[in-house]
Amino acid sequence: MNKSIAEGRRLQILGSSQEESYQLDLLSFVSDYALADFSPKEKLRRTSITKKNITNSSLNFFHGNVDKNKLFSNYCLGNSNQFAVEAVKRFIVNDKSDYHIIYLKAQSGLGKSHILNAVANELILNKKGFYFSSPFMMSLLVYDFNAIKFYEFVLIDDIEEIEGNTEMLKMFCQLIDYAQSGKLKLIITGSKLPKDLSNCDDRFKGKLSAALIHNIFEMKNELSYDIVDLKCSELKINLPKNVKDLVSNQLDFNVYGLESLLHKFKNVIEINDQQISLAMAIKEINEKVSFNFQDEIPKFLKNIAIHFQVSFDDLVSNRRKQEFALARHVAMYILKERDGLTFSSISKLFNKDHSSVIYAVNKIKKQLINDMKMRGKVQMLLSNERLFN
Repeated sequence: MNKSIAEGRRLQILGSSQEESYQLDLLSFVSDYALADFSPKEKLRRTSITKKNITNSSLNFFHGNVDKNKLFSNYCLGNSNQFAVEAVKRFIVNDKSDYHIIYLKAQSGLGKSHILNAVANELILNKKGFYFSSPFMMSLLVYDFNAIKFYEFVLIDDIEEIEGNTEMLKMFCQLIDYAQSGKLKLIITGSKLPKDLSNCDDRFKGKLSAALIHNIFEMKNELSYDIVDLKCSELKINLPKNVKDLVSNQLDFNVYGLESLLHKFKNVIEINDQQISLAMAIKEINEKVSFNFQDEIPKFLKNIAIHFQVSFDDLVSNRRKQEFALARHVAMYILKERDGLTFSSISKLFNKDHSSVIYAVNKIKKQLINDMKMRGKVQMLLSNERLFN
């Protein structure tokens, strides 16, 4: 039997809404026929995984790294986001709905991940099973797709990570079809509209475009001030109102940029034991803005590209070829560790989501622990001032 046909039958068989006992009876069929192209050992492993998920399907269970501090109660609402948040709240409360997929579109740093974490915390409180992940982490489950089907909600952050991944595109088409049948609810976030995703076939983009799409727009001054005020309370720093006004007017910053600046203020207050004046705030903001947009950054990236013998276009592209990705990850690591750029600032330079930058930086950190060759190369780059001038 053709392997792709067998895989499709396996998903179709276990995707039904029949009773648990009948599903368990089907496992023998799955093992003998739908998994015919696999070895006996592999068939046993896969049917065991499925059986375990079926027998636990009546329980409330959760999957994902949920930030307990991100709640709807501490998410600042304004004209740019309140409609999207209200739609999501109703979506997770109402058992019946005319739609089964919500897609939240927003640029990095405008609160998409906060909303998903708030949803997850709400679902935990109401004992509803959910699967919370990013496409990158879900790639491990491509061949265990049935396990996902027993959750009531699937929450996916940063859908653009799926771009160019053929296997993941196939799985997501199946997941969307399953959600549209009313058997689970999907909440997906991305920085692009579905139709604008790159290296994704029209079939996938068409299916995802059928979701209820809500935009989260750029912050306006009033919302920005509310966020600054809330973050000051969370960080326990007391800033004069004129400083808060100044910070909240920096609309080139997103939430991460505002947080980064406030953390710097907190650091100055604690180390120098002095309050932040308007003049000090202006100085910090000028340094931050000039650094984020200075000409030296593209020049540095061009030097990194030359060092790794790749083109500048490949370095800043979405191409996943190993040599391009390695050069890109090292560049991100250096910008973070040497120059202290925020993840948000680096994500703008590479047109990536901040979570992709976090992954890249952490990957290089781990590699430097055991890979002496890589450690020597990165140390050499860090000490080579010509790269930065």
